[in-house]
Amino acid sequence: MEVILLQKVRNLGDLGDTVKVRPGYGRNFLMPRGIALPATKANLSVFEERRSELQAASQEREDRAKARAEKLRGQEYVIAMRASDEGKLFGSVGPQEISDKITEETVEVTPREVGLTEGTIRLVGYYTALLQLHAEVEVEVSIVVAQQTDMGVNMPSRVEANAAEQDDVAATDVEGERVEEAGEPADETGTEADPPIDERENG
Repeated sequence: MEVILLQKVRNLGDLGDTVKVRPGYGRNFLMPRGIALPATKANLSVFEERRSELQAASQEREDRAKARAEKLRGQEYVIAMRASDEGKLFGSVGPQEISDKITEETVEVTPREVGLTEGTIRLVGYYTALLQLHAEVEVEVSIVVAQQTDMGVNMPSRVEANAAEQDDVAATDVEGERVEEAGEPADETGTEADPPIDERENG
């Protein structure tokens, strides 16, 4: 189906553009939220009459998003959760928990504005959330998921987190290291060293 966009939509189009979208996306998401209208002649006429009004409203939304982004930039949020001694959460942390924490401490953020590149969080540790506040405005914030205990909050170790990343890298190289150790000694260029001259003469 074709719709007229009443505001800029990331990866879709700008205000006033007529674009083709899936019927379900148009009827269930864009139109109920006032983001688009069916591309009929009547609606096109109405849009042209209201263009300046809609452009002003769109600019205001972008300005508000930029103001929120400035307050959020560089922020770190600690979310304490019950977890096992190994760091596995008794539950999970997702967009809802993160948006609630940010709204409580800084500015209002909705769950649909929160993106997690690693998906739902199920372990204590340090994470990054990408907040898409507007089609043109996004900002990253740091999320620390800590262990909640009866005695207080145990913060995860940054050293352990870095060590875990290094272990992952080292694990990919271990097979190659074992092969090298089992073979002939290597010279500085990485090739096998030549046998002594007397051995070559006897061979």
